[in-house]
Amino acid sequence: MKVLILYYTKTGHTLEAGNAVAEGIKNKGSEANLIDVKGFSPDKLSDYDALIVGSPCWTGSMRKKEGLAFPLKKILVALPSGILKGKKCGGFSVNAGAGGDVTIANIGVTLKEKGCETYIPGHVARAGSPLSLWKGASVSAADLEIYKKYGSDFVK
Repeated sequence: MKVLILYYTKTGHTLEAGNAVAEGIKNKGSEANLIDVKGFSPDKLSDYDALIVGSPCWTGSMRKKEGLAFPLKKILVALPSGILKGKKCGGFSVNAGAGGDVTIANIGVTLKEKGCETYIPGHVARAGSPLSLWKGASVSAADLEIYKKYGSDFVK
C-alpha cells in the first residue's frame, strides 16, 4: 500500500508524530511519504492508495466544527468532490491542552465529504505549549510508539 501523509506543523510536533506513523507503515512493508501542506497538490493523490492527515489542534476544544489548522483545512476543503473515493483515510493530531479528539473527528468529516469511505481515526498526543507561544515539550517516546502502531495497523 502506498500512503500519503499530509500534515501541517508550526513547531514540529505534528511532523514528529507523522514521522512515527510513517515508520510504522514502512515497518509493515508499505510505502509512506510525508508532504507538508506547502508542497501539496491535489493531483498527487492519484499516486496513492491512502491518505492520512496530521494536524495540530487549533481551537478544537472550544468549537465542535473546528480544530484543524487553517492551512490544512483550506487545502482539504478545496479538494474536488469525490477525489478520495476508494481511498482509505486516517487522521492524527497533536495538542498542547485539549481538543485533539475533536480535530481528528473533523478531519474525518472533511475527508468523508471528499469521498473517503473508510476513515480510521488515530492517536492524539500532548506536546508543545498553548497558543504555540514557544515550542514546549516534544511528543513523548510513549506517544511516538502509539503513532508507530497506528501506522502499522493502518496498512494491515
